[in-house]
Amino acid sequence: MKSIETEGDTIDEAIERALNALQVGRDRVEIEILADASRGLFGFGGKKARVRATVRPPLSALGGERLIDADSRETSRSSTSTRDGRSDRSGSSRASRPRGPTPGPVHPPTEAMAPPAGPFQARAKAVLEGILAYLTAGCAVEARTGDEPGTLVLAVKGDSGGLVIGRRGQTLDALEYLVNRIVARSEDAPASRIMVDVEGYRERRREYLNELARRLAEKAKQTGRSVTLNPMSPRDRRVVHLALQNDTSVETRSQGQGYYRKMLILPGARRGNRPSPPSQE
Repeated sequence: MKSIETEGDTIDEAIERALNALQVGRDRVEIEILADASRGLFGFGGKKARVRATVRPPLSALGGERLIDADSRETSRSSTSTRDGRSDRSGSSRASRPRGPTPGPVHPPTEAMAPPAGPFQARAKAVLEGILAYLTAGCAVEARTGDEPGTLVLAVKGDSGGLVIGRRGQTLDALEYLVNRIVARSEDAPASRIMVDVEGYRERRREYLNELARRLAEKAKQTGRSVTLNPMSPRDRRVVHLALQNDTSVETRSQGQGYYRKMLILPGARRGNRPSPPSQE
């Protein structure tokens, strides 16, 4: 199994670097947190967060290996018996004797993460409600299973949605990070990811970024100049990367350090053309 260790200013940043290096989605890897980030004293002696990401083998590959091994062992036993002359006294009569039903292929257990259990949902919901109680009043939290395997969605509803979302979703991202870290401390916590949403904001944001990425990619191709997007969170940068990954006439690249980084859309980079200096968008 392919594995890689990466560092970042935060756990999420280290995970994103690992996913970019392995070129896989979050649901295809096992993440092991090796070290959390620390700021140190007065800004000195700080340490970066470090994680190890291991790619899960495809289920078909696992099943294929098992079947090949079983066939090889059976063939080996048959050929060895023939060479050594250990055939039955009755000759071919035993060979032609019916054997009973041939067992079908053995399928390995599914490795997809199971949907979050009821107690886990209740605990995650209670954690978020406790945090929101310090921020605003009148917010209700609804827990449901997400579309992606092993994802729990905590949907916040109320009149203070804008306050919970924050500027470009920064407050929402911070809440999601806190809830994931707090709930993950429980020994019986399943390998599930918690996503915090407010009135469908995540989907609206994704659609907006997809449209923005396509529009700016066309601008980059028409002008022949690279386009720079304002600093974005790892989640938003990934949306832009995925939106343009099949467009071979442009390339996307993150620029800078830290949690929020700028995004570059480079024209002609995949054909080896050198892009012009970026224009700020």
